[in-house]
Formats: sequence, C-alpha cells, structure tokens
Amino acid sequence: MELHPGALGARRIGADVIDQIPTRSDVARQPANSVRPPPGWPGTLRLAAVLVSLAVVIAALLAAGFALVVKSRGGEAAGAADAQPVASEPAAPGRKTLRELTPPGMRIGSAVDGRSLSLDPAYSSLLGAEFNAVTTENAMKWRNLEPLPGVYAWPGADQLIEFAERHGQAVYGHTLVWHSDVPTWVSPDWPAERLRTELRDHVTEVVSRYRGRVWAWDVVNEVLDEDGSLRETLFLRKLGRRYIADAFRWAHAADPGARLFINDYGIEGRTRKADALLKLVKELRREGVPVDGVGFQSHIAWDQPPRDLTGNLRRFADVGVSVAITELDVRVELPTTPEKLERQAAVYRQVLRSCLTVPACVSFTVWGFTDARSWIPGYHRGYGAACLFDGNLAPKPAHQALIDELGRHAGTDRASPTTN
Repeated sequence: MELHPGALGARRIGADVIDQIPTRSDVARQPANSVRPPPGWPGTLRLAAVLVSLAVVIAALLAAGFALVVKSRGGEAAGAADAQPVASEPAAPGRKTLRELTPPGMRIGSAVDGRSLSLDPAYSSLLGAEFNAVTTENAMKWRNLEPLPGVYAWPGADQLIEFAERHGQAVYGHTLVWHSDVPTWVSPDWPAERLRTELRDHVTEVVSRYRGRVWAWDVVNEVLDEDGSLRETLFLRKLGRRYIADAFRWAHAADPGARLFINDYGIEGRTRKADALLKLVKELRREGVPVDGVGFQSHIAWDQPPRDLTGNLRRFADVGVSVAITELDVRVELPTTPEKLERQAAVYRQVLRSCLTVPACVSFTVWGFTDARSWIPGYHRGYGAACLFDGNLAPKPAHQALIDELGRHAGTDRASPTTN
C-alpha cells in the first residue's frame, strides 16, 4: 500500500454531524493535528509522546519521496496545491480519446497512482487527456489517511481532487470501510463501542472533507466471502452485520449528495457470491439504508471472460440501484503475444459493451491505465500486461477496442437509469 505525504491540520468533525451521537467518553475531542497519548500521563511525558509520534509520521511521509505539506495561515494547503493548472497534452494527431467518445452522463475513468501523478508529467498528461473520471487507488484508504489516531495525511487525496477539478473529471472515492486496510493502531481488543466510534469518526471526517467534490464513494468494500457469506472481519466480529448499514448512513449524513456504492469482486457472473450480494442489497434497501449502487470490480483473466455480465448488471439494476464497473483490468499470462493481446482487447470490449447496454451502468473504470504501474505482477505470479497502455504509455489493442466500442455507440440515446 502506498503512504502519501501528510499534512497535519485537519479538524475533527463534531458528533452533532451524525444523529446527535455523543462524543467519546474515554478521551476529549481534539483537532486532528494533535496526537492523543494515554490519559493521565504527566505533562512532560505527554509532550514527549506528541513529539515522538509526529517525528515518526513525518519521517514515514518524507520517506515516501515527497515534501511534507502543512496548512498555511489562510487554511489552504501550501506547496504543490498552489501550482498553476497545466493543460493536458492532446492525444497523438488523429487519435480520439476515450473521454471524447464517452456518451453524455457516463463516466469513463482510471484508478490513479499518487506517486506517478506527482512525479511523471507524461502519466498525468495522459490521465487528463483520456479520462473524464478518476478513482483514488490508495490515497483515501483509512490506513494511509490516518497513520496515527487523529493525525491525517491529506495531500495524496487532496492532490487528486485538485487535479480532477482542473481537468474536468469526476472523482470516485475509494474506499471508506475495508477489512484489508485498517490502521495498525486500531486494536482488535477494543470494546465494540470504541471501534464503532472510531469507524464512525473516520467515515464522517473523510466524507465531510470532500463533500460536494466526490460524486460517489465505495462505502463498504469486499464484505462477502467467496461462498456468499459475510466475510469474517474485525468489523463483523465486533459490530455484527449492523456495521454495513451504519457506514452507509454515516456517509449519507456527511454528504447527502454523494452516490453510495457497495463494491466487490467475483460478482461479474451469476455466482453464489453475486446472488448473495443481490440479496444483501435488497435487504439493506428494504431497511431504508441509502445504498445507491453496486460496484463490480472486474479483475479478469484474458482467457476467462465473464458470462452473462449484461444480464447480471440488469438484475441488479432492477432492484433500483446504479451499477458500475469499478476496477477493471484484464491480466495476461506472460510472455505476451499478439494473439493474447487481441483476446485481452476482446474482453475489455465485452465489459464496456455490457455497461453501455445497461442504462443504469453509470461508470466504467479501469484499475490503472499503464502496465508500468499495475498491481497485477506483484499479486498474480506469471501474469501482467493488464492495462490499456504499455509501460511506455503506448496504446495497446485493448485501448483501440474501447475506442471502437464507444464509436459504435456514438449518437445512440442511452435511456436514463430508473434508479432512485
């Protein structure tokens, strides 16, 4: 996971934001630029704890290769955020971009690697030119945002928001609640109410900070196991199934205008897991939980295209929710060959066609656009080349397949989705 550079200087959101829930009983509310040492420590020890903790955070953030950004007197982030907007370079002469061909009302986006966005002008230029939406790959995950209790590292997420606003891109927030990215300071030994309070504060703080600037959030991520049962996690053990509904309600209270998604993998076809997720979404909506959409991650192998993806998207849409392709990549067994890349392109085309066919499919996102920054080789041994552009940012057949599919739908009227 990537730890982005931090800024110390975010205030805590008061408990009156969420249903008048009382504040913590164990510690007083403190601004996020402070660290909470155990109560009862002598003043000198408390000061030492603060200084040591801040030194650890600063060292970790600087080790990531960026300068620390702190709040200026006027409250705006100083440093990189003050840079003047730079227009994206156009695509190669005669080549259309994905965003130019995307139908009105639909988003076509990419997950964004924060380090490349900061350090690689060619990467950021292509990102701005090709896509009308972006997703934070790591910058909004809890472990990265709050490395110590109450100490927030905002610049990675702020940087992406500001980039998107300069380039006319929508932002999809990823992710608020995920069992795989809980900060190390969150203890499995805590009583349930303390865990619930910390989780509520996290969701409220993050969504409130970006209120009106993020169009949709992955509120809960990967809550189901392969057999369709609720995944055994710290949240489920301590809080029960209720934590899912609570997270959606907290997020909605913090930003009523944001669309709220439940996101998972292995649900592209009519699997047991997909059936279980459909049942869960129906139950949550019957309970009045503000679930607006379902995200289909879509991490796919080049020789295993999903079966009946279109029909599966439709049955979720029939519940009254939006659907979205949220993390598409198509991994290829190495070494690559022209035939494998053509088959990869066919899978990309198939998934986009399914999304374009279902009016409730409001977003199509690839999980990184260049093989140079893909997560696949480090996770799927013997596989790679999963993205639309190669390691030198040259378009692959998969990119052309999406261009062709979008062109095929040009001028067609996608009926408005009937979601509520």
